[in-house]
Amino acid sequence: MNTIRSDIKIRPDIRIRVEAVLRDYPDLETYIKNRKQELMIPHREIDENVGGGKSSKISKPQEQMMITIDADRRLKSLEREKSAIEKCFFESDTDTQIIIKELYFRRYPKYTTEGLSLNHVVNCSIRTIKRMKGAFLRRLASELDIYEP
Repeated sequence: MNTIRSDIKIRPDIRIRVEAVLRDYPDLETYIKNRKQELMIPHREIDENVGGGKSSKISKPQEQMMITIDADRRLKSLEREKSAIEKCFFESDTDTQIIIKELYFRRYPKYTTEGLSLNHVVNCSIRTIKRMKGAFLRRLASELDIYEP
């Protein structure tokens, strides 16, 4: 397992990308389901070739659909993001989970980083909360293969 140095700051562009992925997490299951639906029921053009000959192509729609679903890059990317977030989230301690849930998974966050400490949602200092959040973001960036020290 590769280790991530905690003294290195994450680049702003990587932080923005990782935070965007985290904010999308509550909707990822819906995105995956919708993408599979799009692949299972593809848009078909109407054939206006009236009286044309029969195609010699052997039709195997179920096999084609499975190949399409297995090869779809967008679907793979969504599933990879979901599994990376879940892996990092469930390997984190309880305080980090509360921080990430509050700051990224809620549609309308009730607390800021400072509010989590001041309202005793997490029993840590503001600086410790920022450290825990930063460590989580670095770990997730590494898991998503977008981390560059």
